[in-house]
Amino acid sequence: MRTLLLVLTLLVATAAPAAATTSALPTPLEAGTTLYTSSGARCANGFNVRGHLLISPSCGTLGTVVRGPNMVDIGPVVAVRSTYLVVRITNTAAWVQRPTIAGYAGSAITGSLETPVGGQVCAVGRTTGWRCGTVQAKNVTVNYPGGIVYGLTRTNVCTEPGDQWAPIFTGSQAQGHSLGGSGNCSVGGSSFFYPLNRILAAERLTLVTG
Repeated sequence: MRTLLLVLTLLVATAAPAAATTSALPTPLEAGTTLYTSSGARCANGFNVRGHLLISPSCGTLGTVVRGPNMVDIGPVVAVRSTYLVVRITNTAAWVQRPTIAGYAGSAITGSLETPVGGQVCAVGRTTGWRCGTVQAKNVTVNYPGGIVYGLTRTNVCTEPGDQWAPIFTGSQAQGHSLGGSGNCSVGGSSFFYPLNRILAAERLTLVTG
């Protein structure tokens, strides 16, 4: 009898499958990655800065949680400015920051050297895709519906509805994020961005580079 019980025990132990162990890989966050507010409204990520995100000022309010493309929490808004918001990444296991631009197969971002007036800049918008133009002026003042904004850079890169917060860059150098403009891509027009280096200096943040 004891021999029979021992044999049955060994058979059960042999037949029992090992417990599966799975570990989900973190999801990449790129400049231009679609994000969501706590209310479900869609917005976009900016150029990545270590441990934080720079997002459009329309993406939330102080303390609200921003979510990623799979609706998983990223972290709360910790600073509100007139031209951007800062999000602190608290759910670090779920996300990995990349120095790349969503929908763009070119070089990774390696720095933020500012492009002079007359230099070329490009943008990758959700509506218009990849467009390029030149820097026309700096330290421009624009009267937006939400108030007057100072210190903007004006370009002739065209924009369409849905292109807000499109990453603007020159080669591998990050410049800023589109804050909209005038005109459209059929007749041409102007677009504006707040220089990224001013944000990095003001918030003491470090750009994620490749």
